[in-house]
Parts: sequence; C-alpha cells; structure tokens
Amino acid sequence: MTKKSDNIKWVCFGGIGVYLMRCITIAAEDGLHAPLWDYLGLGYASAFGAVLMLSLLGLIGLAVSKRIGKRKATGLKPISMGYKISFILSYIPYVLLLAYGLYCSKYGFDFFTTTYGWEGFYNAFLVMGAVFCIVPVLPFCLFWQILFIVKWVRNRKVKQENHI
Repeated sequence: MTKKSDNIKWVCFGGIGVYLMRCITIAAEDGLHAPLWDYLGLGYASAFGAVLMLSLLGLIGLAVSKRIGKRKATGLKPISMGYKISFILSYIPYVLLLAYGLYCSKYGFDFFTTTYGWEGFYNAFLVMGAVFCIVPVLPFCLFWQILFIVKWVRNRKVKQENHI
C-alpha cells in the first residue's frame, strides 16, 4: 500500500471514529435509555452521517483499487466480467425509481394527498429518490459507476500506451 493510500485509509477510519463518537455522545446525553444499537442510527441524519458516508465510500474505493492492482500484478485483466456485470446492475435502482414514478403517474401517488399525472410522477420520484438517498442505495450506485468508469478509462490509457 502506498503512503497516499495509507493516509487516505487512516483519514477514512478517523471519519468513522468521529461518527461513532457522535453516536456515543447522543447515547450519553440520553442516559442510555435505549439499546446501544439504536443510537448508531441517530447520528446518520446530520453532518456526521455525511462524514460516515464519505469515509465508507473512500474505503470502498481503496479496496477496489487494491483489488484491481492485484489482478494487474498477477497478469489478469484488471476489470473482470464481474465488475462489468455489477456496473450494469448498478443501474437497476434508477430504472425501478423511474418505473415507480411512471406507475404513480397513472395510478396515483398517495403522500398526504393523492396526485396523478406529472405531479404524481414528480412526487413519487422525489420522495422515493430521497428515501433511496437516506438509505444509501443511489449514492453507492453512483459511486460505483463513477469508480468503474474512471478505472476503465485509466486501464484503457495504460493499455494503449503499452501497445504503442
């Protein structure tokens, strides 16, 4: 592991530590009236949740980079078919969100009031998109797509440079 990767890893672990300290602070302020696991989710809907998400995304990026590097070192293709399939599958939440919005435009979206047509589509898309962002499905999919494209472009450039 390079010095840069090692530094990124420790910054990410520090971010996770900051999040855990925030959750412990919330638990101490509450007097531990609930099980400890319940407090781990309370810090999520704050700036500390963003720190946690960025830290997890950083660690995932490091793990994927290390895995691709190992594949390169052993002489295998850096990006395998499994990576390509997971890249394609990462679009499923977007397609489901779009399909749900279309469904709600015809049959109605019930959130305080029932809305149809464009307003039903928009409300369903907005509310369910927010849910998919709070439960980090869409951010992880977007992160994976960006990471895959960056690694794919870099490997193509290296392949072209070695080929010439």
